[in-house]
Formats: sequence, C-alpha cells, structure tokens
Amino acid sequence: MTMEMIELTDELIQSAEQRSAGQPYPHFVRNLKAIGVDNYEVKVRNHKRTYTSVNGDKLIVPADLPEFECAEAFKLDEVKAAIKRNQDGLTDYPTFLREIGDAGIHTYVADLAGMKVIYQGPNSEYEYEEAIPEI
Repeated sequence: MTMEMIELTDELIQSAEQRSAGQPYPHFVRNLKAIGVDNYEVKVRNHKRTYTSVNGDKLIVPADLPEFECAEAFKLDEVKAAIKRNQDGLTDYPTFLREIGDAGIHTYVADLAGMKVIYQGPNSEYEYEEAIPEI
C-alpha cells in the first residue's frame, strides 16, 4: 500500500475524531493512521496538538481548552490511575488532561507507528510509557 502525499488538515483530524466518538482510544488511533498520521503531541495545559504525518507534514491545532498549570512534581501512581480511569470510561477527556497535569505530566506523545503513548513530566527525566492496544 503506498501512502499518497496526504496533507493533514483540521477537517481530516476532526473527521477522525468524529468517527471515533464514543469508542475506545485505539479506534481513534486506527482512524488517525488511516489518514497518514505518524504521531502527535499534546500540551496538557491547554490541549494544543501537533500532528505529524508519515511524510513529515505537520499540522498544529491550537489550544481549545482553558489553560491550567501542570504540577512540577511527577507522581507516577497518580498518572497511571488517571490513565486507567479514562480508559475505563470514568472521566471525560478534559478531566483526564487535568488529572494527568495535576500528577506532573506536561506533554504526551502518541507514537502511532510504535503503538505507544509517552507521557512526559516537567523534564525528560520523568516519563511513563504505555502501549496502545491493537484492535
């Protein structure tokens, strides 16, 4: 399968989000991969996202949630608990961002090629990696 030069657009990302609405996260990942996304980075404090396509094209989606301060203290147990609550459907996405931010996560990167999410603390010393389940 050859990937044509796909230019990432807000519309493409929104359509992937809409197709995945109400479904577990791996469905969103599959829909993003289908439009040629290789990885994306999320700034936890305000939900600014940078998507990178397999051909290196970048699309920045501006912040669309109220900004808050992420904690400087990295609390791994709280990070894991917040991720689990979100995976179990107990929290919505803005609540999830707030919870991981309070636990010291400042950025996370979804590596769709490697099927993992890397949660990054206030500096590179602190990070937590979680596999994205295949569907």
